[in-house]
Amino acid sequence: MSFRNPILPGFYPDPSCIRIGDTFYMVNSSFQFFPEIPIHKSHDLINWELIGNAINRPSQINLSSATTKINNAARKEIFTGGIYAPTIRHHDGVFYIVCTMLSGTVNMPTDADFQPENFIITATNLEDPTSYSDPIYFNFYGIDPSLFFNDDGKVYIQGSWIHGCRKTPATVIRQAEINLATGQLLSEPKDIWGGHTRKVPEGPHIYKKDEWYYLLIAESGTHARHKITMSRSKDIWGPYESFPGNLVLTGEGSSGFDVTGQWWCVMLARREYDGSYPLGRETYMTSVEWAENEFPSFAPVQIERDCRRSIARKIIADSFIPVELTSPLTLYLRSPDLENYKQAKNAITLISTKSDLGVSYGTLTFVGQRQTSLDSVARTTLILNPRQEGKTISGLTVYKDPFRYVALEYNSQDSSLSLKIQEPGSPLTTLSSFEIQNATSLQLSITSSTAIYKFDCQMIYTTGKTENITLGKVPCTALSGDDFTGTIYAIYASGDNASATFQDFQIKN
Repeated sequence: MSFRNPILPGFYPDPSCIRIGDTFYMVNSSFQFFPEIPIHKSHDLINWELIGNAINRPSQINLSSATTKINNAARKEIFTGGIYAPTIRHHDGVFYIVCTMLSGTVNMPTDADFQPENFIITATNLEDPTSYSDPIYFNFYGIDPSLFFNDDGKVYIQGSWIHGCRKTPATVIRQAEINLATGQLLSEPKDIWGGHTRKVPEGPHIYKKDEWYYLLIAESGTHARHKITMSRSKDIWGPYESFPGNLVLTGEGSSGFDVTGQWWCVMLARREYDGSYPLGRETYMTSVEWAENEFPSFAPVQIERDCRRSIARKIIADSFIPVELTSPLTLYLRSPDLENYKQAKNAITLISTKSDLGVSYGTLTFVGQRQTSLDSVARTTLILNPRQEGKTISGLTVYKDPFRYVALEYNSQDSSLSLKIQEPGSPLTTLSSFEIQNATSLQLSITSSTAIYKFDCQMIYTTGKTENITLGKVPCTALSGDDFTGTIYAIYASGDNASATFQDFQIKN
């Protein structure tokens, strides 16, 4: 039988997956978007349900410094801070999620490193938002931490220790014994493997099988050259011998086995069509054969994967889904002020702040959800208030970061509706603009395909008549690049503490 990749479409990179009984749980990176660390569950590895987010209270962590820098504008290399590459594990009835927060600065130089803070979050019930602890921090100057519970009761942390993004080597896989209750390292961190290619080793995970400790990592950066490699040792401290058959796969992955004992690997990858891949890195899966005392064999990753195993069918919904503030799918930017968001039935009211879509530090009034399909539609109706004083900017956007977004934007001061685009290394550009007269509301919509985004508006007048206009089209390549995040459909408001009301904010993915 076959299944179709990605198994978790949209901006869900860096997957880590475990199985408890007949249920699989998976966590992913979320970078600058709150709530952080989305958690999905599945009984068949194909159909996934988002059940919560490990960081669901603004008090848990300050995301204001989850900034973005242009690493190389010509190559569209955009690096973003925030929450990186979580790992989930389960031991004695407790779930452990170990992760990194990377902080940057405003106008961050291209050669500057984000500063890492590593932490542990625990929970006993992943579907209860109150079950998640505050972060327990531990001292490890790196990213991509993972946990291994050894047979002797000791617990080890592995991670990608940072020497520096411009240094050679930039990183190394380093390990220490850890006290999970306090975050105290119980041994000196020790380098255990420099990787097969010695190029940016990261994303380590240890698996014990047939008395061997198998170390799975990623190398060579997180885009076209990304590789999964493996090594093994009879001792958890090494030395680790490199698999002669490296590389084993392209991507960055996490392995596990199902209730029948069959092994699978989940990993990040991206769908690219003629240079377009706005959704960024998504979660894919492939089958694994793992013979006794041997290195595993990974099947090639394909969109349509014939795995010759019994596998479930994907259940696909094809309808508009209302965006609700109470949904775990709903996202804000960095650390939000939740007092600026109210919902009454189908209407969301935003209280504007002075920050706009180009702000790189702190937050702005912004709420949305991931784009998870290349063929999708986001729409909402903006209610116009002719008595509103001052200048308020509000609208509908498809957004990646402060350097890349396209927005349908209404300016209350001059009653204009504009299509604006921000691209790396370029000024904010107005592609088209219309004066709005005698309208009571604007139905804004963004329609995507594999090649373009199309931006439309239906103006609804006091007489009840309507008028449709297309403000323009933007190629998906404008929101594609060697980056960390994916596209978000969002409504937003910028101004001086004025309100903007949106009705029927809906997305069809």
